[in-house]
This record gives sequence, C-alpha cells and structure tokens, in this order.
Amino acid sequence: MPSIDPLPEAIRRSGVKNKDLAERFGVTSQAVSQWKAGSSLPSPDKIQDVIAYLQSHIAALEGGQQIAADLPSLTKSSAPGYVPVRSLNVSAGAGGGGLMEDGLLGYPQFFEEGFVTRDLRARPEDLCVVEIEGQSMEPLLRSGDTVLVDMRKKNVAMEGIFVVFDGDGVVCKWVEMVRGLDAPTLRIKSENNRFPPYDVEAERCQILGRVVWFSRRL
Repeated sequence: MPSIDPLPEAIRRSGVKNKDLAERFGVTSQAVSQWKAGSSLPSPDKIQDVIAYLQSHIAALEGGQQIAADLPSLTKSSAPGYVPVRSLNVSAGAGGGGLMEDGLLGYPQFFEEGFVTRDLRARPEDLCVVEIEGQSMEPLLRSGDTVLVDMRKKNVAMEGIFVVFDGDGVVCKWVEMVRGLDAPTLRIKSENNRFPPYDVEAERCQILGRVVWFSRRL
C-alpha cells in the first residue's frame, strides 16, 4: 500500500476547507485541491506558513497530540532543496519564557540545505529556531528577531550568546563561567546596559545551545 504524503494528510487532519486555505494563502481552490491530492506542493516561500497554519488547527482538534512527530516529517521531499528545523515554542527574552522541555520543540521552519550543511556544518536536528522577545539584547538582537541555536554547543567556557533556562525563564543572553567560586556559577549578561548582569548557579540552568545565526524583519 503506498505511503500517504504528509502534506495531504495534514490538510485532511486539520479539517480546514479548501476555499478557506486558498483564501488564507492567496491561491486558488484548485491549487489547494492539488496539494490535498499530492500532485503539487506550496511554493518554498509559502510552505512554512502553511505548515504552521495546519499545525494550529490540528492542535485544536487533537489536543496537540503527535504534532511534533507528524508535522516535522514534512522534510525536504516537501520542499526540494530545503530542510526542516524545529522551533522552540516559547519566546526567549529578559524575565520571560518558561521551562525548556522536549515537548516545546514544535513545528519546523525551512532553511536552504546548503546553508545548514555547508555554512553551519550541522544537521537539521542539531538546530533549533527561537524568536527573541524583549529589549535586553538591543541593539545586537531586537524583539521579533529569529535566531538559530546550535544545540551541540553547550560549553560556556568560551563566552558567547546562548539560549538558556536560567531557573526563572528562557533567555537569550551573553553567558560566561564565573571563576573562583566554590559552586560552578554562570554570569548572564545583556547587551542593553539597562539590564544588569546576574549570576546563577550552573546546576539551576539548562543550556539549549549557542546562537549561530539570526534574521530580522524589515
């Protein structure tokens, strides 16, 4: 029995009508019918938004069950030349966010395969997309910026910008090891001088990874 294309299956599970999906993404109902039949795919600039839209409807219908397992299976076969990178479903920002758990890694965003493998020297599963929230890293990083985090890079012995759960929330900050203290301690610093640095015992922290790239809407 042939396997079911994941995009048609996601459309079916979402319960979204063809005409509503067509209106939402500025295409014809015929185009959506072709997506649903598996005979064509959304353009690379639309597929990420289509996935997110379908995910929200599936989550509402099914209580979020299996979303992380099902929708990331829209791999490069659904967008030739692109690979999926999972997103962290909480925003990183000063004093904001929440606990970092595997369940918070949700729907993918798509990046050029060559950029991931050649420029970042990574696999899609090594990376995570995080949206910045708040002003603590301005002007270097602004609220609404998107960063790519390399989850292999958790060693803070060398100073860098990391996404970290600091015991209170998920933040994107400069992180360095504090020397000379009895208990291993991290110093967490902002780029914006309005936000003072603070120290946290390393055992209270969870490092997601190091920021290796960012993008900004104009």
